[in-house]
Amino acid sequence: MRSDIVPGAIFPDYQLSDHTAKRRRLSELQRPHPMVLVLSRGGFCPQDRRQAELLVQFHRELEVAYCRLVTISTDNISTTNEYRSGVGAHWPFLSDAGRTVQKDLDIAE
Repeated sequence: MRSDIVPGAIFPDYQLSDHTAKRRRLSELQRPHPMVLVLSRGGFCPQDRRQAELLVQFHRELEVAYCRLVTISTDNISTTNEYRSGVGAHWPFLSDAGRTVQKDLDIAE
């Protein structure tokens, strides 16, 4: 894990393409609101698909609290879009097919 990821620190402001191929920064998606960030292996993973389906229901609760939800998937843009649509999600899914975030945060899969 990176040494600068500690309680109270600002999370890195990654810029990735969303499910529509538009480049988005995490800070732009968050704005002044709290944000839940989900790192996903991708739509092929049964556990991650189930989690995303449950998040669809929970997303309504987050919206009431002005909390943003963003998923970063290791799928390419096309598959990320299919994954998002397939679970019925209405929040941004970002594509990180190169696993930039996973490598930068030193996350072991």
